Amino acid sequence: MPIWSHSRISSFEKCPLQYRYRYIDRIPRDTQGIEAFLGNRVHEALERLYDEAGQGRTPTLDALIDSYRQEWGAKFSDKITIVRANDGPALYRQRGETCITTYYARHRPFDQAETLGLEERVQMALDADGRYQLQGYIDRLARGTDGVLEIHDYKTSSKLPRPDDLKRDRQLTLYQMAVQRRFPEAREVRLIWHYLVQDQTLRSSRTPADLDRTRSETIRSIDRIEAAREYPPHESALCRWCEYQGICPLFAKPAAPGPGDGTRLETAPSEEPRPETRAEADPPVTRSKKTVPPDRGAQIPLPF
Repeated sequence: MPIWSHSRISSFEKCPLQYRYRYIDRIPRDTQGIEAFLGNRVHEALERLYDEAGQGRTPTLDALIDSYRQEWGAKFSDKITIVRANDGPALYRQRGETCITTYYARHRPFDQAETLGLEERVQMALDADGRYQLQGYIDRLARGTDGVLEIHDYKTSSKLPRPDDLKRDRQLTLYQMAVQRRFPEAREVRLIWHYLVQDQTLRSSRTPADLDRTRSETIRSIDRIEAAREYPPHESALCRWCEYQGICPLFAKPAAPGPGDGTRLETAPSEEPRPETRAEADPPVTRSKKTVPPDRGAQIPLPF
């Protein structure tokens, strides 16, 4: 029985063939986009910040930036891909330093809430029978000074979401369900997104009706994925960032135009998934007596 995640479901929604390559065929890829690499390094720095602050030895900003640079240098390689040729690795590294610097300045001395967990793994069943298992990793789980639990999520995306996007955000809604399962006395949970590039903090909340609706919608999404027997590719601007583009039937055709041609809007993918820090351990999909159909087409990335 697979353990589902927001990123796993989103992969199918964005491109069924990418989902097949990643979760059914489990075709390995050893490359990583620079956006994901940047997100990993920034998350590591903020994790270190709160870990050490919780032990009463808050690192200085200089020490935190120095650690970030060391991790960047140690882990950067020719396996890191940059789609936008004009944006070199130095630009991305500086962007990460700016994210850390502005966050540090805004939240120092880091006593706004008690940290309960960092990269906190949560798992739960969406249904009473335990058939729909789901897991995720919370960047920072905290308890505010007013006693309200807080789910913090760090974003290094260059684009801010619209208010409606926050209300529809499935990922943190699912995290809230898991947190309230762990802390049944919690009547309220704050959902907090830190958009680090823009130095903005966005907040939202969920009603019981919101949680029930998301639970039902997620179960229906899983049912659709499990019932799928064909996995057609879906072309979009994000194809340029897909690690499976080299085997995608759309791009194997000599006359196939690449995404982003003409007047298409190119938006870099989210910094997630962060496989180095969020090993989702998704087991292969088991189809019991049903076979996977022959190759039908490919691509697109997405996260947890």
